[in-house]
Amino acid sequence: MKLYETYKSEKIRYQDRVSGVGVWQLTSYLGHSHHKYFTNNGWWDDGKRLLFSSDRKNATNLFSIEIESGEISRLTDFQAREENPADFINDVNPKRPEVYYIRAGAVYALDLLTLEIRKIYEAPEGFELHGGLSGADGKSVYIVLMEDLSKRIHINLGASYVGMRDIFRAKPDCRIIRVDVDSKKADEIWQEYCWVGHVNPSPTKTNLLTFCHEGPWGMVDHRIWLLDTDKGTPVRLRERRVEGEKIGHEYWFAEGEKIGYQVHEPDGTSRFGCVRYDGSDKREAPCVPFPSPDHIHSNDFNLIVSDSGKSIKLYRYNGKNFDSAKVLCMHDGSFYYGSHHPHPRFTADGKSILFNSTVSGYCNLYLVDIPEDVTKLPEVEK
Repeated sequence: MKLYETYKSEKIRYQDRVSGVGVWQLTSYLGHSHHKYFTNNGWWDDGKRLLFSSDRKNATNLFSIEIESGEISRLTDFQAREENPADFINDVNPKRPEVYYIRAGAVYALDLLTLEIRKIYEAPEGFELHGGLSGADGKSVYIVLMEDLSKRIHINLGASYVGMRDIFRAKPDCRIIRVDVDSKKADEIWQEYCWVGHVNPSPTKTNLLTFCHEGPWGMVDHRIWLLDTDKGTPVRLRERRVEGEKIGHEYWFAEGEKIGYQVHEPDGTSRFGCVRYDGSDKREAPCVPFPSPDHIHSNDFNLIVSDSGKSIKLYRYNGKNFDSAKVLCMHDGSFYYGSHHPHPRFTADGKSILFNSTVSGYCNLYLVDIPEDVTKLPEVEK
């Protein structure tokens, strides 16, 4: 494996102050380090290593940590004060050790073993790029072309969503593009004049993906859309049932057929839900209301993780509803900057939770094992 630089282990083990559960702080450099959005799978090398972005030596680069030893490897070589910093997607191709990133209006493929870089797509003039997750067969990467609004709107979505309402109202020209990672052939599979985001391919079905109409949840016409690329026309999943209902943070279950999501009701109640890609097998159950911002993730409907407030909390489904929220550990972090949100995510085996936290002053990565009996964890104080 070729490397630009290696760092000794920065791992710190501590006992959580509320639950007593052991937590690993994986990074402790005096600069921000974080994993990406909870839908992006940065694990590779059979789950032994994890990709993350880090700001070291005044430059943002892609790194990999070997979990057992804690050794950190730098995989890109961008220098300080780059005019066009890279946007690392950190969603590993499921069929090869390769990952994708966006820089200066183009999409690049990075071989995680040789560090070879290939340009696979360049945006047409007047558009910017977003997304970049891999399809289930490893042959394609999906991106969004969005009309460049920077000359009309001041945008800094990372800093507490500055410009979100203005982008929503502008109804930009957005296009979902599928790029073949070998031939570099690009196909436009959907276009509309609406802010489109969060293009998430199913992890098992090569023809299925979801995307959302982005914007303030209470203002969008409809949040979750299912696109079967063999058919070409999106359909709505989980329509709003009452005025003011907010639905979002959709993600695929590990089996690749059901989509999980959360619901905030106008009366302050909350629910977790899931629905099969064809609209069948809908399930929703009430849970302890949680304040926003918040993110949820799970491998199935049995156990869900959330980061609302100051704790990483677990919700166990008992067949009718969700038990009281249990504190797995405290993250005590800030939600100010978007990429530094905790964004908790289950590992593939369902035994651990990965999350970010700014509790140390810098954003760092944390990994915590889930006890066998989550019912013995302390309840979230109301």
